[in-house]
This record gives sequence, C-alpha cells and structure tokens, in this order.
Amino acid sequence: MNILSIDHITINVSDLEKSKEFYSNVLKLKETGFIHMGDHTLTYFQLTKECRLELIQYLTEVNTANVSETDRNTYRHFCLQTDDLNQVYQDCLANQVFIRKEPSYVEKLSCNTMLIVDPNGVELEIIQK
Repeated sequence: MNILSIDHITINVSDLEKSKEFYSNVLKLKETGFIHMGDHTLTYFQLTKECRLELIQYLTEVNTANVSETDRNTYRHFCLQTDDLNQVYQDCLANQVFIRKEPSYVEKLSCNTMLIVDPNGVELEIIQK
C-alpha cells in the first residue's frame, strides 16, 4: 500500500459566497465543480494538478469553532506555494483579507512566507521559495 498524493483539502464554510469570492478573486483559484449532496453542498477549486480544495456548506445551522493559532489538538493551516508573494499580498490588501503575518523571509525555512485568514477563519500560509 502506498499513499499516492493529496486528493483534496476540505473547509466547512460559514459563507459560501464570501469563500468563493476569496478563493477565486484573491487566490486566483479556478472553480471546478459543484455537487448538491442533500444536506450539504460541495464546491471545488483546483489547487494543483492533482489536489482540490473542497468547500462544504451545510444547509442546516451548525456550530462555529473558535480556534487560536496556538491551540493544541487541532488542525492549524495548509500552505500554498506561489511564484509572486508580493502580488498575493497586494491582492489581500485590496480585498481586506486579514493578514496574520506580513510577508517576510524565514531563514530557517529558506523562503518568504505570510499567513492569512480566509472568510471562515481558516489560516493559510503562502510561501515563495
């Protein structure tokens, strides 16, 4: 048995339209599909050739999690690599995206990195190697 790749990353959204706008307009991802599952919907964006972002919108009221970046026993973030971190930063500023950490060079990682938060409170790291 071998793990071949990451197929998708899932986010339970609080506002599908704001989330779609963020991933389409700020991060420039292509929306690739929509499936109505009955009690929830799935909206897909292509991350890489083999990996998708799956946004789940539940059609009933659900609880909202409040997770801090230092909380233990929780998922922290996923990281996307870009070829133009400054452009991502400018797009975030133009769209009033919450920037947790402005772009900076991290010597121990040998790359430029920034942290942003999507409309659902999910942290994303963006890096440029």
